Amino acid sequence: MIGSDGTGEPGTPESTDAPDGTDTRIADPAPKHTPLWTVLSAWLLRVERWLQSRGGSRLRGVLWQLWGLVAIGGILLLVGPVINPPLTLDDLTDEASDVTDSWIARSFSADYHVTTDEDGRLVTDVEERIDAFFPKDLEDSTIERVLATEYEGHALDPSGITVTLDGVEQDVTRERAAVFLRLVVKPGERLTGDHDLVIRYRLSDLAYVTQDTATGQPVDLLRWDVFGPDLQQAVAKLDVRVTIPQELDDRLVRQPRGSFAWTLVGAGQWLTPEPDAAPGEVTYGFTVDDTAPPHSQARFTMPFEAGSITMPPQSWIFWLQTFGPVLPMLVLAATLLLSFAARAVAWGDARGRPWYVAQSEPPAGISPRTAAHLLRSPATMELAERLKDAAISGTKQQAKRQARLIATAGAAKRAGRLGDRPRALRRYLTGPERAGQVREGLRRVPKGFVRDWFIAAPIALTLLQWGIVRQLSHQTVLAVVWWPLAFVALSTVFAVIVLAIALTARPLTRKGALVKQHLLGIRVFAERTQLLDRTSLRDRLLPYAVLGAPPRATGRRVAALIAPEITMPAAAADRASRAEGSRTGFLTAPRIAVRVLALLLVAGAIVAVNVLPAPSTESETPRSYTGDIAGSTLTRVASAEFDAVLERADGDRARLRTTERLGVDFSDEGAVPGQVVREWPAVVDGQDLGLAVDSVTIDGEDAPFTTEQEDGRLLLRTTFGEVLTGLHDVVIRTTATKPAVAATIDGRDVDRIHWVALLDGWSSSTEFDEDDPPEPFRFSFTADAAFLDDAVTAGWTPAEAAAWRPAAAEGGSGQETATLDLVPDDGRWPLDARSDDLGVALDLPAGTVAGTDAGAAAWARTAALAPGLLTLLFAGVSILGCVIGAIGTVRGRGRVREPGLLRDAVRWLTPAALVAAMVLGIRELDAIDGDDPFGGLLLGALVADVVAILAWYFLALRGGKRA
Repeated sequence: MIGSDGTGEPGTPESTDAPDGTDTRIADPAPKHTPLWTVLSAWLLRVERWLQSRGGSRLRGVLWQLWGLVAIGGILLLVGPVINPPLTLDDLTDEASDVTDSWIARSFSADYHVTTDEDGRLVTDVEERIDAFFPKDLEDSTIERVLATEYEGHALDPSGITVTLDGVEQDVTRERAAVFLRLVVKPGERLTGDHDLVIRYRLSDLAYVTQDTATGQPVDLLRWDVFGPDLQQAVAKLDVRVTIPQELDDRLVRQPRGSFAWTLVGAGQWLTPEPDAAPGEVTYGFTVDDTAPPHSQARFTMPFEAGSITMPPQSWIFWLQTFGPVLPMLVLAATLLLSFAARAVAWGDARGRPWYVAQSEPPAGISPRTAAHLLRSPATMELAERLKDAAISGTKQQAKRQARLIATAGAAKRAGRLGDRPRALRRYLTGPERAGQVREGLRRVPKGFVRDWFIAAPIALTLLQWGIVRQLSHQTVLAVVWWPLAFVALSTVFAVIVLAIALTARPLTRKGALVKQHLLGIRVFAERTQLLDRTSLRDRLLPYAVLGAPPRATGRRVAALIAPEITMPAAAADRASRAEGSRTGFLTAPRIAVRVLALLLVAGAIVAVNVLPAPSTESETPRSYTGDIAGSTLTRVASAEFDAVLERADGDRARLRTTERLGVDFSDEGAVPGQVVREWPAVVDGQDLGLAVDSVTIDGEDAPFTTEQEDGRLLLRTTFGEVLTGLHDVVIRTTATKPAVAATIDGRDVDRIHWVALLDGWSSSTEFDEDDPPEPFRFSFTADAAFLDDAVTAGWTPAEAAAWRPAAAEGGSGQETATLDLVPDDGRWPLDARSDDLGVALDLPAGTVAGTDAGAAAWARTAALAPGLLTLLFAGVSILGCVIGAIGTVRGRGRVREPGLLRDAVRWLTPAALVAAMVLGIRELDAIDGDDPFGGLLLGALVADVVAILAWYFLALRGGKRA
């Protein structure tokens, strides 16, 4: 019997009324899609119809070929040669040796006249006068000059271009490219000797907004390379003049600078106004008498106050440079959105009838497995299959029937449980019913141009994105946001999702939709009649009734239904269940926990190496000593007095005030103003010292400065905007409101106050010159006598720097002062004074100073030791797993080889522990001193772990070959 919802032949009149005349139909409304999905899907359908109207299979073939060409292009970009690679040092030196292969500029005079238009935008008129020398053996007299057309996101719009040669105006051929304009002049005759070449043109909007490296504030920067994007001629002498309006000159942040560079060689100078400028204008100039090889750079730099110049909107080239490199990824993102819309609407299931009714009979020709696919119910598919087997089994073969009942009961208990989901989904996805639905006309495979696009585009565009990232990795980054690894990962993820949607989409046909409604009717019938509570296992409707219902609750009800019919003893039933094998893929809670723990081990190790400090390591070089901070290498300390005062504050608390009086010699030989940079410890063993900079003065005036805290240190950097030269008095005052920290020294808990005047490595920094040492170079530490009387230990650090001899302060203040004068010994700083942080360490009995945090200190010590200890622990777990696995392989132990908790622990935790140990251990070994015995212990553990894994692997291979 076919149900009364019309799943038989279409058009057959059928009754849907109950005997009492009520309508038993159940509405089956069409799914409501979001407006976005509806609009996108309608657009896809229009595109599909339009393409089909333009051609059939031939057009589809052409489009496939186009996508193939895109993919080939991506492959060439990915594995082929780098397009337009940057010139290497060898390239530059080779061209420098071949300067006579082209004409030579005996002199290059560039005159820039900068003005602003009525909108405040920059306009620059340029005149270049070149004394060009053409060697006698030079065959080609063509003159080329390359001008930039794009700069820092602005369109320069070169205009008014004229070229004269020996006073005669020449015809200029203009060859445009994306970001430059090539001017080509062919004199029409072979040139030899000296000739006067004059090039005039106008550029717009040369300035751009950026952050000043000296002050950190925004500025309007005019920074221009006189030679342009590429000058392939050598220049014997360069003369540059830049004229700006007086009102712009008044808004200069600092004096302009001219510079010249070729490869690693360069020089520069700060510019001063020339005396012969016209009224209302100021002219700056510089000259380079050294020969400039091809591809040299000659720049002038003028930083103006922010807002001095009106900036133009960003050019279209800028947006192309910004988003062009990620255009394939953006197209993939749009394709992903369209694929979701297609899957929801355009490729949605066909409609059956607007209603269906309860059904009491299974659908004809539809197996429970096929029904599970139609209802997309993988969790209960096995249960339905087992119920069908149990229903058709007879009573003559009681043992066989009992085995089937036990298998069905097991499927009922597993249905819907987390541990059964992987196996159930795998059986669902790999079953022949997926393809069988298409053969039987229940589902269809979408075809057409849109599906071709969703298959070809992800592959082609992903290859193209990979190729672009590879090519641009060799170039200067122009994009505002450039995260190459993220772009590659995102484009790959987008492509995989789109391909999965396109290749797996199997929407229901009209026939399939009617069968699905029949199955929904069975579900309604089962609910109304409480079928699962009153039926028998021989009911042919039962396998279909469990589909689509809540799997856990349905499984429990079916298990209760089966239990009375199982007469086999419990032990025998358990053996039969194991022999049946359906429990093999089920993951119990402990097995799931083992797998999750294995993943957490690896993830935790990766997090740990970025969070926890490594033990037994030397402290990193302070940033103030690296020379990476702009202007930090342009100052030298000529005299230094460091004074620290430790005093009581707020009862039992302490306060440390310091004053640094530095005589600083500023140099003007850098591209930025010299800056004073100082750095001190701010967090010790996880305890904040409450350190802050109170003031910075230079020659008695307040000095601009900024502070930042990183890696437990507080860094101070002055932000002088003007260029300073010569000797200046700099005074820095700081206060530490919590200078004491809980510590353990030689097994004793103490409150340690450690004043660090100079961090370790000071003697190698550019601030202190042994050949010209500071004079004076004095340190003084003053403390209340009560602190010194209670001290467990007190002294200079390093302890060998000087003897600790505090003396009572004058005036009966109750304070004592210790001093240290440091002088070079035979032209070298004393080794005893430069082997550690230079300052004073004062250890007081624990509890003397309020505010210390012993818990933070303990955590800091634990955190420092944790990576190494965890490395040893993980290596030990991995080795133990290898030993258990090897024993199981050699002896053929069933518990190790059969699916279960022990096998999962060996197969999952062993490699996970190895990876975690390697992640932590390699980082630890990279940081630990070479003579640290703990490093040898770590290395031995890692090597033993790797050897154990390899031994187990080879044993497993031999065992497999024997089998």
